[in-house]
Amino acid sequence: MVRLATDRFAKLSKGIEAYHSHPYCRDMPLPQTLWRGPGLRLLDYGLSGHSKALPLLIVPSVINRHYILDLRPGQSFVRWLAGAGLRPLVVAWDDLQASADTATIDGCVLNALEPALAETRKLFGKAPLVLGYCLGGLLALALAHRLPDEIRGLVFMATPWDFHVGGSGLSRTAHQASMMMEPLLSSLGALPIDAVQTLFYSLDPFHVVEKFIEFADIDPTSEHAKAFVALEDWLNDGLAMPAAIARTLLGEWYATNTPATGAWKVSGQAIRPSEVQHQSLVLVPTQDRIVPPLSAQALGAALPRATTLLVESGHIGMVSSRRAEQMVWAPLLQWINQTFVRPSGSGSSLG
Repeated sequence: MVRLATDRFAKLSKGIEAYHSHPYCRDMPLPQTLWRGPGLRLLDYGLSGHSKALPLLIVPSVINRHYILDLRPGQSFVRWLAGAGLRPLVVAWDDLQASADTATIDGCVLNALEPALAETRKLFGKAPLVLGYCLGGLLALALAHRLPDEIRGLVFMATPWDFHVGGSGLSRTAHQASMMMEPLLSSLGALPIDAVQTLFYSLDPFHVVEKFIEFADIDPTSEHAKAFVALEDWLNDGLAMPAAIARTLLGEWYATNTPATGAWKVSGQAIRPSEVQHQSLVLVPTQDRIVPPLSAQALGAALPRATTLLVESGHIGMVSSRRAEQMVWAPLLQWINQTFVRPSGSGSSLG
């Protein structure tokens, strides 16, 4: 038993060292910045010659950086969408705590996303589709609830709604974590990315160990190794959360389930999906360890005009894995084409 533990520790150390010494460095063409606002840049991933393409405003989570959607050649969700004829416009969250305008969830919606949406309409002369990924889907929902006439339709990818359904490990520990981290929030005014990562690692701590043990045996020149390093680099390059946003996420959304109970408000207005009448697609990854599928399905059930689609994928894999194009991206594009680009009849079935 001691020998086995020693061997595993040695391989874990080897895998971690292999990751840190790997020469891979992300090198993707920089998209054009269409507009800068408080706490964000609006990035245009559209292709030249697609000036009349349907704009798709993409709102990532406020926790991690946007480029998981554009990870590396052959693993870029947004460049695939552009090649399929859409005009992806990505919200790149920057330093949210640098300005009081974006240091709260209300501020992210009112002072960042609403102006970004207005700029999108101004630039393209039409209402865009809005896609929210993970917690970004909640912000997209608030945007649609507040400005329904400015949005053409909605897509939600792995977006939690009922934070207490499905036995979420995060919901069980969020209240304790929020209390334990309060001194840190009070002193720093933010939750450092290391603390955020610790919360997510607590969901499956053995997975963190196993992936580096496995990486120790991977050929460092292989595409597999490059993909591993690219993803780990992104995971370690997250955003510190302003204290007020951390308190909302941990103490309200996760701990007391304010979205599903109707208690979550933006600028005093309760955000209720039952009042959002847009055609919506809710993509639910069945292998999600971060957002329980039942939590995401609850949003689809609450939206009056939603198509809910279960996809065989994980939370991050749905935007970055080798199978994502077949399992997630193609059905998403099919729904957009059927519903908004080449609608036939009134339905939005994916057949």
